[in-house]
Amino acid sequence: KSLPKMLHYRYEAIRPHIEKMELPVCIGQDIYGNPVSWDFADLETLLISGEIGAGKSSLMRVILTTWVKYTSPDDLRLILVDLKRADLGLFHGIEHVDALCFEAKDMRKPFALLRAEMYRRGDLLLEHGVTHIRRLPFKLPRIVVVIDEMSIVKRETDLVEMIQQFASQGRALGVHTIIAMQRPDADLLNSALKANLRVRISGRQADAINAKVAGVIGAEEIDAAARGRMKIKIDEVKEFQAFFLDEGACKEILSPYKALIHDPEPDIEVAPQSIFELLEKEEQ
Repeated sequence: KSLPKMLHYRYEAIRPHIEKMELPVCIGQDIYGNPVSWDFADLETLLISGEIGAGKSSLMRVILTTWVKYTSPDDLRLILVDLKRADLGLFHGIEHVDALCFEAKDMRKPFALLRAEMYRRGDLLLEHGVTHIRRLPFKLPRIVVVIDEMSIVKRETDLVEMIQQFASQGRALGVHTIIAMQRPDADLLNSALKANLRVRISGRQADAINAKVAGVIGAEEIDAAARGRMKIKIDEVKEFQAFFLDEGACKEILSPYKALIHDPEPDIEVAPQSIFELLEKEEQ
């Protein structure tokens, strides 16, 4: 059996495989034709790495586009950090997005607010005597932080510490983390952070050392000519063909989900308030 050379993303095709999940990730197909999927509500952290052209951008579009179509903005909030200024701008104006940051300095306010929200959620768990937000008598939205090209903030130690806090303490609080980087960095991916990145996906790596740092042994053996060919490690390492979603197709899928801006006309709907706006009002 062999993997297909190209798989185009079609939400309608993956929908039957994800309908019982809370925060579904369905990103491709393995050698047996089975979908590569899991519930991000259960495995809440992800590292994506690989050389230029490995398919990381398309993979990110697939994950986020599925969430936008599958979840309500009341159930999922997104904090997107695009330090390459390359990929996540497509999600500007999407109702689920609370923050879209293109520079390190833009990250500090939403990160500080998220940390405050984590403390608030921790207090709620104590108050209600439960260990996970799922067991609260009311529903709180999941919050996912996506950092594309984390190596750019390597010297911003305060931001790196907050990212590590989100990854290590977020699980019970409904806070999830996706970290993407082209070349895995052993200093950034220290043992503490790496231990908290429960799912790892890698495109082709330059050598076995980089593959080991990425946490996906054998990623250096991926065929460089096979576009979208990747390896994933959850329990074991498995090769798969990732769905392909280009910018144009992604933009078309997302257009109905763009938040409507405030307009004096009474028949124009205003997008729901972000969790951060509500937080800031509480603090005032």
